[in-house]
Amino acid sequence: MTKRKKKEWNVEKRMDAETAQRAMRLDEDLEIMDRHAADLAGIEEEEQDSMRRWDREHKNARLHSVPRHLKHVR
Repeated sequence: MTKRKKKEWNVEKRMDAETAQRAMRLDEDLEIMDRHAADLAGIEEEEQDSMRRWDREHKNARLHSVPRHLKHVR
């Protein structure tokens, strides 16, 4: 086996090992998410409500302080 072939083979082997490691990590993360699906859904709902509330308050504060004739002018 030439040095070049050996080097290419080692690179491929290392890349395969890294890919396998990443796949295992993803599987572990998915298992954790599956175990805590209800908690994650609750947290996601709370965050969305919080973002909606902030958006509504921001728009109210901004739009109510602008004179009516300037509200829809871009």
